[in-house]
Amino acid sequence: MNAETKFLLIDKNVIRQALALPQALEATEAALIKTSSGVARQQIRRTLELPGAAGSCLSLMYAALDDRPLFGAKVLSVFPDNFAHGFASHRGGVFLFNKDHGRPVALIDGGELTAWRTAAASAVATRTLSRPDSSTLTVFGYGEQARRHVEAIAHVRPVRVIHVWGRDFAKAQRFAEDISTSGFEAQAHHDAAEAVREADIICTTTSSQEPVLFGEWLPQGVHINAVGASVAACREIDFECVRRSRIWVDYLPMALSAAGELIEAIESGKIGRDHIRGEIGEVLAGTQPGRTSEADITLYRSLGVPAQDIELANLVYALARDSGLGTSIDFRL
Repeated sequence: MNAETKFLLIDKNVIRQALALPQALEATEAALIKTSSGVARQQIRRTLELPGAAGSCLSLMYAALDDRPLFGAKVLSVFPDNFAHGFASHRGGVFLFNKDHGRPVALIDGGELTAWRTAAASAVATRTLSRPDSSTLTVFGYGEQARRHVEAIAHVRPVRVIHVWGRDFAKAQRFAEDISTSGFEAQAHHDAAEAVREADIICTTTSSQEPVLFGEWLPQGVHINAVGASVAACREIDFECVRRSRIWVDYLPMALSAAGELIEAIESGKIGRDHIRGEIGEVLAGTQPGRTSEADITLYRSLGVPAQDIELANLVYALARDSGLGTSIDFRL
């Protein structure tokens, strides 16, 4: 096998071996800054709706970063109901090419990469926008992203108490019991409003088409990561939550095409476009202010952007290649 035909297959186990959370946070922060500065060349997510379960689609995201050697695309099938059947909701791969001659160099598990970068982006936003002493976390949902968010948020804030809410109380209770073994004081709730009453940080990680978090419940000073709704048909937060919050997004063109609750609020005239303060990358770069007071309610509206995937994929590829991980095949195109 010569260098020109060497192609690396990187599955989820290799990603978990090669990548550590601090590295994922650093790469994700860099991608968010590059998104706002123009170093990332990308377009919004392209989706093809599929028949069957609500929200099911084929998703395509692609990007090139001016300061990274590899560019590429992520292709995923998204089936929100998969969790109930024991499968991941996002399944597919990230296909990487080098910039020298456009040679394909790797295929990386896209579902696993998405899981890492989504939680990492929320953690970066939380570190930037939440109060530094935030110690109580409320999680809506009990799936893969809920678990990832607990780990990532606890890495950047002194989280001790975790409240959990989900439609299936028994599953929420099992999730709370499970994370309690990691040293957290965790409790599941039947009542969603009760779950957020003392929250410093809230993460919504559901695939709900209707709001599960309502603005009238929000305590002063809370920070929210709204993560689960990645297409315009899905909404995790209501208008009052939008109205009361200072909002930052990961990529404005994506938010204005896929964040259903923001689109509806702007189109109906309930809020102006300037109600969205800007992109989180601008706050990270120091070109825009973030939280201005202890009482601010801050909201990071996450859609996920291609630059995050390709930045992290460049890192994972380098780590796997240098460590001799992954499966090399002879791939001639």
